[in-house]
Amino acid sequence: MSHEQPVQPTAVTWNLRSGHGRGDVGWPEAVRRRWRIPAVAATIALPGGRWLTGRVELLATAEGEALDLVSATFPAATVEDAYRLAGELVAYWGLPVEPLESWYREVRAGLAAGKAINGFGLSIRGPRLEEPFGPTVNLVFLFAPGSPRPVRPALYFEWS
Repeated sequence: MSHEQPVQPTAVTWNLRSGHGRGDVGWPEAVRRRWRIPAVAATIALPGGRWLTGRVELLATAEGEALDLVSATFPAATVEDAYRLAGELVAYWGLPVEPLESWYREVRAGLAAGKAINGFGLSIRGPRLEEPFGPTVNLVFLFAPGSPRPVRPALYFEWS
């Protein structure tokens, strides 16, 4: 039996403010550890009064009954568009801005020098939403080298 979800909902609404269990997201019984939902309209309530909304690819992983990760990957973007979106995400989620600014300077110089985009990783670890049990917020960039839209911003919400 596959650990991937065969049914692809077109929209999800999850409330993870007071819990982060399989039941809080309508986890399908047939799915074991990883549940991937491609291209879905998502509305997710998170601790601290925060919301994630938009069309994203979702991945949820669970150990036992508790979710340990929810990731939301945004559509592929140009470097400029990914930088702008990341700036909005950094501001909203309270992430440090300097790693993003440093990445942008380095990637522009590197691309001008002929370097490949996937040589410029970005991972910004942010605060925990509501101590001590809320998720930690992380912004990462995933890459599709050779594409005119090579950057895929993603937010990871990790319970650990």
